[in-house]
Amino acid sequence: MATNILEMLTETLGSQFAKQASEFLGESETATQSALGLALPALLGGLAKQGSTLDGAASLLKTLGGSNVDTGLLSNIAGLFSEKGKTDSLVNLGTSLLGNVFGDKVGSIASTIASLTGLKSSSSSSLMGLAAPFLMSLLKKFVTEKNIDAAGLVSLLGEQMGFLKGKLNPQLAGAMGLGSLFDSLGAPSAASGNSPSRPSYVPPVVEERSLVSKLLPWLVGLSALAAGFAMFRGCDKLDFGKAPEPAATAAAPAAPKVAAPAVVAPAPAPTASTAVLPAKVYFDIGSPNIEGPSAATLAQAVIAVKNQGLAVDITGYTDKTGDPAANEALAKQRALAVRDRLIAAGVPEGKINMKPPFSITTTGTGSDAEARRVEITIAQ
Repeated sequence: MATNILEMLTETLGSQFAKQASEFLGESETATQSALGLALPALLGGLAKQGSTLDGAASLLKTLGGSNVDTGLLSNIAGLFSEKGKTDSLVNLGTSLLGNVFGDKVGSIASTIASLTGLKSSSSSSLMGLAAPFLMSLLKKFVTEKNIDAAGLVSLLGEQMGFLKGKLNPQLAGAMGLGSLFDSLGAPSAASGNSPSRPSYVPPVVEERSLVSKLLPWLVGLSALAAGFAMFRGCDKLDFGKAPEPAATAAAPAAPKVAAPAVVAPAPAPTASTAVLPAKVYFDIGSPNIEGPSAATLAQAVIAVKNQGLAVDITGYTDKTGDPAANEALAKQRALAVRDRLIAAGVPEGKINMKPPFSITTTGTGSDAEARRVEITIAQ
């Protein structure tokens, strides 16, 4: 069963938190309650965005492991409002933690909350500072009790996007760049970093649009018309330089399948099948970066590899467009990027085998979007 961190945090703070916070801030309880209802989902959304990649999750685990994130806060909420000095210290701590999560966006997020609730911007910032330590402490407690590693944290925070949908104000979501995470309902977004142990790679320009790809939408339409005409005439095949797909039955030949243009086909989204091996990690055109849904796919593959103690083979591919030599280099970089993520997540390097087709063919099967991938399979 998925864990709803927002619900846990709301229950932990209780009904009195908004009242005590409003008295400290000098704001009305109603406005403070409204602002808190905006701030808590925003804080969790920020953590989900930061932890949407293995690198980001590892950095977040490091922050949670610090002595300034104290799980004892959760059992002494009322006491923190008993003395102004304690409350001021909590705000300062929260402001520091917010900088780690949101960077220079803290001010704009606080201003948006203030404009939506009528709070002063300073009060909005302080309220976020008050709430942040409790969220971080709750997350630390949960991660520690469940012994969650970076890959597990990616999955845990990815789950939260489903609970945040409908809770996080659209203006805040847009300002925080959470649209892609919401679209994938838990798949980590494109805020991905390169492996810290290796320099980033800037690939040559490959997989460019050719004249054929630009004309492909027109060719698709003509092919469809010709296929219909051929079926009407009872023809066995179409002469377009390639035999059609095999017929499903002898009585009803199937029309040829025509691939969608590579330039508009998105990388296939991960499904439940990516939780076990074999797994396919997809890439954008010309890129070796593991981003968006692909990061979630890889995180699930890491869990499968580690839990089962598997040795795996890694093979990189590109689509058929672009320069072959550049594509070969790009396929290697994609495979190395996946290997580095596995190693960073704790998979022993000796259990990872880099496999061809580096020197044979780098073109993957299927559509161009399907072809731009790295396959992770159980070692043979």
